[in-house]
Amino acid sequence: MLAHYFVLLTSISVSTWATIVFDGRVPGDAALADFDSLDSIFDPEFTKGESVLFSELLAFVDDDVSLFDQQASAKSIEITIDDDSIFAPGGAAPQTAVRRAELSPNPAQSVDNVTTTGVKTLHFSIKPSPERALNVSHEYLMVFLERADFAGNQISLKTGTLLGSDGATKNDLVLLGNSNDGGETLFTTAFEPDDFTNFGLLMDFDQNTIQIFQSTGTDALVQQTESLSNDLSGNGQLHFGLNKNPTDPGEDVLRSGFQESGILESIIYGGIYVEDSADGTITLA
Repeated sequence: MLAHYFVLLTSISVSTWATIVFDGRVPGDAALADFDSLDSIFDPEFTKGESVLFSELLAFVDDDVSLFDQQASAKSIEITIDDDSIFAPGGAAPQTAVRRAELSPNPAQSVDNVTTTGVKTLHFSIKPSPERALNVSHEYLMVFLERADFAGNQISLKTGTLLGSDGATKNDLVLLGNSNDGGETLFTTAFEPDDFTNFGLLMDFDQNTIQIFQSTGTDALVQQTESLSNDLSGNGQLHFGLNKNPTDPGEDVLRSGFQESGILESIIYGGIYVEDSADGTITLA
């Protein structure tokens, strides 16, 4: 039964066999200014501090190619937060206790909730920056799916000292389920310092299940879990970046708690895309 999902496409172009509904892999000839354009593959406006451009927050990592970037001659990208990474949503009060810089699919590239309906597999690779380390006394959201009504996250990939925890997993990547159901831990793996950690998240938005595939470096994805129940309703938007929560925030995480000054922290992403897996296809390598 599990073999239904193991369509291994190592020597064949992905586009030949898998229908990609959102391709966030950065072309090899892309320029940083492309991320400020209305035609960008990612939303040029959200989510970042005011009066700053994504071209000022991003850097290319040309010599470090992730597993799924290899297929598309794409390149990795590094995203940075600093003291000015304070987001004010829709002109509302700024989130002064949080530092944020996140890429999301450009709405023009993901119409009709194409990434959050049916059966889809989210692919991405993630790696620490060798020069701008995270402060793991804080909690970081690095990949998450936020409901369209902003009332919670269906999934969240975190690292650092998770709020309310003793920090036992501060050097791990922790994938959590729906935040409105308590954010149950679905999967944990070490956050390797020198290699990409690759994920394939097979999400059935009709059955409200998720199955996790993961590998390190250039190894093919390996099934890590069975299909797990998780509420995926609410459509919404994917986020890739750094959302640094404060320490000791109390009830108002967005506007209370401690953030030190002099922040300059980064994370590296590669191989971001979403494929249609309704026919059981999931690309492993």
